[in-house]
Amino acid sequence: MKSFFYICCLFLLAINISCQQQMMRTVSDAQKLKTNEQLFIGKPLKTLLKEIKPEIKMVFVESKRADGALSYIVFRFVDRQTWQKEYGEGKTPLGIRVFIKEHFEWDKTDKSPAERLSWTKEDAKKYGDLTIVAIRVYGEVLK
Repeated sequence: MKSFFYICCLFLLAINISCQQQMMRTVSDAQKLKTNEQLFIGKPLKTLLKEIKPEIKMVFVESKRADGALSYIVFRFVDRQTWQKEYGEGKTPLGIRVFIKEHFEWDKTDKSPAERLSWTKEDAKKYGDLTIVAIRVYGEVLK
């Protein structure tokens, strides 16, 4: 009887793990992050990053605010050239702005100018423990 119970538990655990999916599987799913914002507030940034499947190709950070406003990170899913082209045509490519509780140092001087706007696995490790205060999704999904 015990072994039957353990087998059932393992089976249910396997089903649960296999059914879990990322909230944002495509760029079009970005609004789901805002809709479920309460799941992320007060949690570390790495919790949100686990829910984002599309590659983050560009990032903009405002970490030192003289006016005392919240720091934030904007994740974008287009490269710099595409962003500049689309923005020049009056379009705003989709961005996810994540407001952060802590003020932090964003130092990219060790990277080349072309790489300074990129988000890396090292960045995810370094900034993953920052606390999320709010999420804002804006812009449009490009075809």
